[in-house]
Amino acid sequence: MAVVVGRSTRSLGITMNYHDGSPAQLGDIVRVPVPAGTAKGRIVMLGATYEHLDIDPAFLSWVKSDKVLNPNSIVIEWLDTNPFAHNDPQYAPVGNFMFSPLDESVERDA
Repeated sequence: MAVVVGRSTRSLGITMNYHDGSPAQLGDIVRVPVPAGTAKGRIVMLGATYEHLDIDPAFLSWVKSDKVLNPNSIVIEWLDTNPFAHNDPQYAPVGNFMFSPLDESVERDA
């Protein structure tokens, strides 16, 4: 079960919306474009309020302390294999989260 932590966007009167105007919520399953097509993930953090699901405390601490999440962006956790995963030592490793603006490229998965 997902645990919501942080200030509630609803209680603050703040909403984040998909490109079509529908509200984006924590836990929504979304599809985003990746080089091989599209990938599925879950919204785990909202940039407007930093409201989040129960995610890795070290990751959360870094996001908050360095203020790396823009107010119009979200954090997506991959549900399937990370589409950017690699074993090439000349590049930095990738985590299981992706920052993304909440724009026309993010679609709620029906």
